Amino acid sequence: MPKIPTFTAEGRPTAQATGVVSNIKVNVNQSVAAALRPLGKAAEDYYVKEKTIENKTEALELENKSVLELNNVAQKASSLYKNSDQANAFFMKESKIIRDKYSSLASNSMVKNMFNNNYLLEEQKKIFSVDNAVYKNLIQSRAIASEQKETNILTDALYGNNELAKKELPTDLSKIYTDDYNDGLIDIDTYEAKIASIPNTIGYFEVQKDISNDPVQTYVNLNTGKYEGLTLKTREELKRDAKLEATPILKDNINNYIKALENGEKININKEAIKELFGAKVYTDFIETENNTLKLSTVKSAIFNSKEGEEQAILDSWNLDSKNYAQDLEYKNKARNFISEKNELIAEDAATLIIQHNSTVRQLFENYQNEPETSENKEKFFQKYINSVVQAQEDMNIDTSFIKVIPNNFAEKLVRDYESQEPLAKIAYLQGLENQYGEQYGRVLSQLSDKGLPITAKLVSYLGDENFAIEAMSIDTKDEKNRLDTFLKNSDIQKFTISMDVFDKMKPLRDVVMYGNKMNTTKANKEMNDIQEIISYIAINKMSSGTTQKDAIQQATDAVMTKFKFAGGESMLGGKNTYFIPKRYNNKNLSAGQMNLIEAKATAIKENHLKDFNMFSFQSENPDIDDQEINDEMLIQAKENGVWVNNSDGSGIVFAIPFPDGSLALVENQKGELLQLNFDDGSHVLPTTDFLINLKIYDTNKIEDITP
Repeated sequence: MPKIPTFTAEGRPTAQATGVVSNIKVNVNQSVAAALRPLGKAAEDYYVKEKTIENKTEALELENKSVLELNNVAQKASSLYKNSDQANAFFMKESKIIRDKYSSLASNSMVKNMFNNNYLLEEQKKIFSVDNAVYKNLIQSRAIASEQKETNILTDALYGNNELAKKELPTDLSKIYTDDYNDGLIDIDTYEAKIASIPNTIGYFEVQKDISNDPVQTYVNLNTGKYEGLTLKTREELKRDAKLEATPILKDNINNYIKALENGEKININKEAIKELFGAKVYTDFIETENNTLKLSTVKSAIFNSKEGEEQAILDSWNLDSKNYAQDLEYKNKARNFISEKNELIAEDAATLIIQHNSTVRQLFENYQNEPETSENKEKFFQKYINSVVQAQEDMNIDTSFIKVIPNNFAEKLVRDYESQEPLAKIAYLQGLENQYGEQYGRVLSQLSDKGLPITAKLVSYLGDENFAIEAMSIDTKDEKNRLDTFLKNSDIQKFTISMDVFDKMKPLRDVVMYGNKMNTTKANKEMNDIQEIISYIAINKMSSGTTQKDAIQQATDAVMTKFKFAGGESMLGGKNTYFIPKRYNNKNLSAGQMNLIEAKATAIKENHLKDFNMFSFQSENPDIDDQEINDEMLIQAKENGVWVNNSDGSGIVFAIPFPDGSLALVENQKGELLQLNFDDGSHVLPTTDFLINLKIYDTNKIEDITP
């Protein structure tokens, strides 16, 4: 029987996977199904393996994405919470949301199971990391809280003025360190070191507090062994800190102390600190300087409070006898400079001279300044100061033209206050000053003028005419003057002609002012020019309202010129007028009789009573001329050439003798008192004497009324 041949499969899979049998032999006795069974098993195994890989890959991808979000939640839980239960509750709540989100994205249950199993494992890891982070947060917060409590109890005990807290401070610190140790925040070595350092810690902060308050004395205390409980290292560190702060302070204190001594004042100085900080040599030099400065202070006070002319004699009689020749010479030169400093202050700011060097006046000025504005005593203190500061200058024989009522800086403030007022409010401001300064207002006005007070204010105050004041103030602004200048331009009127007419009508006033200020014509000219400009603008303002040019100029100039009576020349003796008498003085009108009385007294004194005044004669450089000859010549010069001129503060007239150079020498008696007639003086007595002035020799027709 012929053999049935066997067949070998020649066909090949399109893509042969690992494990697929491609050379299956089929026995002729087998069925086709039986023959293909090994082939189906191989394909099934391949499919299962492939599906498993797919599921694992998908689960891993979901896990990776979820873990990124889980990490963020873990970081958030770690940073937000110091309590592990709260942190874990937050973490698990957010974790479930993440797990459910990505679990729902699984394509089949196998992927879902794989993802959940893997995610739960990652979740457990993160829970452990959150617990660790929260514990670290807790430890850190506890350490911060302990440090804060340590700072609080130290602050309360050392800075809070709390004696109980200071007493309990060692116990309170010990409890903090013990609790930290028991709670595991610090180890046994750290704990024991902190307990042992409690005295040093307390001492350190106590010294730091004292350094901030008084580094100079603190250094002394550290250097002399005070402050218990400090270690040597801490004490040396604190000494360095204290010395760095104390050195510049103590140097300034020494300089201020010496300067204060020189001015007759004594301020506190830590002499022990000088020795401890700078050494014995510096301390010895300081004591020597202190002694010499005290002596210098004495002569300085004597010079600055002496009468004018006595300074050199005081300096010549003063000597230092210390062993330090260089310092003696230095202080002698200082004392010599006091004379020039005094003269400069007299010329520039005599009130400040008195306030700085006259302790009585200085105290009165400080009482006034320190008194509240609402106090009833404010005005009383001010009047005491005013009277004392002027009297002190008079006692020192300071020239009346230099006498000041207030310091220059105070005068500058008053000028600024005046300038800040509205035009019409300035009138009330000036009236307030006049009421406040009373009889010294004239001097104050002159002082304010030197500091920039507009001449309008001085003129308004001097005339005391409310209508004129309103008229003058209303045009005394830049805008108003521009308006009037425009009016002139549009009216084809020359301002120059108006100014010249005003100049001519005010010439009598200019002549008197210029004659009394021969050696200071610059200032006098400026003031007169300013006055004439004001009057010119008042005239222009009248013209802008319809008044004729002639009438406007007459009315404007009359507002000033009719307020004075001019005398000293034509009125009694012939010649040029040398002074004027205001018709209104100290807010009161002077009667015709009072003005005539002043003029009559001035003439009678010059003619008949100069010898009774006991004049101090000008000295001669010729040694052959005796005193009697000098006195006789002085009297002749006074009678022939003497003149009365207005004094610098506007309170009256003074007698002077002209010199060939154009200057005027004020006449004084042997006591240094001026021959002066005040406008409000109604007596018939020769100033500074008991002599009655003989007024009966004059023609009563010329002197209508010689009684006040």
